Amino acid sequence: MGRFYPDRVCFLIFSRHTLAFWRQKAYFKHQYGRNKIRVPYISSSFLGGFNELVVAKGGQLSVIFASAGLASDTLVEENVLIPFDKFIYLLEAAEKQLNFANLSLQLARQQDILVLAPLGPMLNKCKDLSAALDTIVKYLQILFTGCRIDIGRKNGTIKLSYETDLVHIEQQPQYQDYALAGAVNILHQLVGQAFPLRACYFTRSETDSLRIAEYSNYFRCPVAFSSQSLAIVVDEKVLSLKVHDIVSRLSARINTSLSLYPSTIVEQVSRVINYSLPGGCINIDDIAASMGYSPRTLQRRLKSSGTSFSLLVDAVRLKMADQYLKNSFYRITDIALMLGYSNHSSFSRSYYRCCGYYPIDVRKGLSQVSIL
Repeated sequence: MGRFYPDRVCFLIFSRHTLAFWRQKAYFKHQYGRNKIRVPYISSSFLGGFNELVVAKGGQLSVIFASAGLASDTLVEENVLIPFDKFIYLLEAAEKQLNFANLSLQLARQQDILVLAPLGPMLNKCKDLSAALDTIVKYLQILFTGCRIDIGRKNGTIKLSYETDLVHIEQQPQYQDYALAGAVNILHQLVGQAFPLRACYFTRSETDSLRIAEYSNYFRCPVAFSSQSLAIVVDEKVLSLKVHDIVSRLSARINTSLSLYPSTIVEQVSRVINYSLPGGCINIDDIAASMGYSPRTLQRRLKSSGTSFSLLVDAVRLKMADQYLKNSFYRITDIALMLGYSNHSSFSRSYYRCCGYYPIDVRKGLSQVSIL
């Protein structure tokens, strides 16, 4: 047994980063434990460019959304969480109407890098890339709540396997295409393309040799169909990367993305808060770090714009809460979790402080209007 250092113990106990780590660990337990969200959701940010693509190809958005059971204005607000199966239905409906088999593959390449903003502070707490990989997978499961992702290591490779309890979509081409293409895009955003894929495996069947060649060209690796698992395989050498280098790359990409938008600091912070809500990273330390600021600098810039971090968090939460409350397929308990609250009661009290009435009152009002 090693030596005991009381001063180091005290430092760890009171370390801000240690406390942040335990908050994040508690959140993962909260998401995947007893309080798990009933219906799997996915961020509408993964549909970035969807409307423009459909219109460019002559499709009818209202028909496509209606066939998926979604309102046509679903994508008006950025980063709304929508039921995972409806997300897949939307892709399937669009693919059929547009006769565009590669729809999901193209959309995966258009993912907004800001969806990864909350990941930077999480990775900074990892002691090595093995721990970072586990954190990345856990974060992916927050983004894709309809999937379970398992990590396997064998013969110098790392295998990420996907499973879902939604049996009605698990063999859908657009589900399998987006799951793997989305994961590969995120992997490339984090580590670049210096570590090419070893293989991709689909459980659905495909006999068209031209289509198989298209998939192999897209993923730049051998592709197999009718496999036992839906998975991607990467070289274990990726673990030789340094966590700091990954975080630096991610931070640079996020800052570049933010600079491309002609927006104010208030709008930029609001966007990052929006993306951070489902992951639970909504303290100023993590938000500032993900944007390349110190907490003090971010506070100062927000103050000069006439607002504060806590006010922005409240404003973003209220805006998203109103959006979710309009749709009956969101339980109020689910909405609380999606907005980063620890429970239903905390969300209800916060909403009441802002509006003077409770979320359940909004739901009752909408029910009465629908009856009329």
